[in-house]
Amino acid sequence: MNGPLDDAVTAFCERCGVRGPFEVEPVGGGRNSRVVRISNEEGRWILKRYYQRAPQAHDRLGAETAFLGYLRGRGIANVAEPLGIDRALQAALYTCLPGERPRDATDDFVAQAAQFVVAINAGNTAAETGTLARAADACMQWDDHLALTRARIAQLTGDDAGATIERQAHAFVAERIAPAWRELETTLAGHQAGQHRVAPILSPSDFGLHNALAHNGRLSFVDFEYAGWDDPVKLACDFICQPEIPVSLEQGRQFVGVLARGLAPDSGLAGRVALLLPAHRLKWCCILLNEFRTEHRRRRIHAGLAQDGLLASQLDKASRYFERHFEHIEAF
Repeated sequence: MNGPLDDAVTAFCERCGVRGPFEVEPVGGGRNSRVVRISNEEGRWILKRYYQRAPQAHDRLGAETAFLGYLRGRGIANVAEPLGIDRALQAALYTCLPGERPRDATDDFVAQAAQFVVAINAGNTAAETGTLARAADACMQWDDHLALTRARIAQLTGDDAGATIERQAHAFVAERIAPAWRELETTLAGHQAGQHRVAPILSPSDFGLHNALAHNGRLSFVDFEYAGWDDPVKLACDFICQPEIPVSLEQGRQFVGVLARGLAPDSGLAGRVALLLPAHRLKWCCILLNEFRTEHRRRRIHAGLAQDGLLASQLDKASRYFERHFEHIEAF
């Protein structure tokens, strides 16, 4: 979808009230979907084609459009408005938000992100939220967090036959990540008995400043393919852990503080984040190695991302991430 739109997609846009001819410009950043900005003399829009491997797989199109519909219905304006969907094309058309991805994580941007999460959840009712599903990889109890990391490591563990870079990745997982996880899992098992079930919140999921646009100092938010009900601890840990626009630990504490005051209030949130943050750090080490899994390479190809040198680059990022967070640990 990097050239002119094909007839079926053009017809879909026209059904949404947006008529060509268009200029088509690829939008960077999407790792699982093909995203382009289409424009003409009347305006600009975002056209997204979703990756859907199988009917039973996570419904990215449904999750994003349902979540955005809920947000827009609540009067939250710093998100795109869905203009239409086409299930056969796995496509959605959205209004185009102004701004660019932030270059750095400022304290103000972190505060705006936390306030956005609070606004999503403030005074919501069952009538508003009844159709919203669980987030992808949702955590509803303590062991769900551990199971996520355990599963990520298992997905990267196996026969190390193949190219040299693949053998290096398998060695990194077996010799660095897996031993760190065994030690951490033993530590966390000692805390499990005292943990109670936490009320889930509506989470943007995969939430961080990498999924924001800054315009005149204000943030808008994009990419809700994994959104839904989830543990606020997972949302907070992912916000702190995401590596594309990293936040400092102090900014992570700031983010958690706003959530703790605004969501319940929840006086135990910071303590649970501190306990589970290392598990999510290891999970993110594994996420950085997703490219070594065939299914994820298919998604990236669908999204139109270049593959040259990708494996070596991701292994280097994962190695540096591990060294930064597990060889020089700073307490949350």
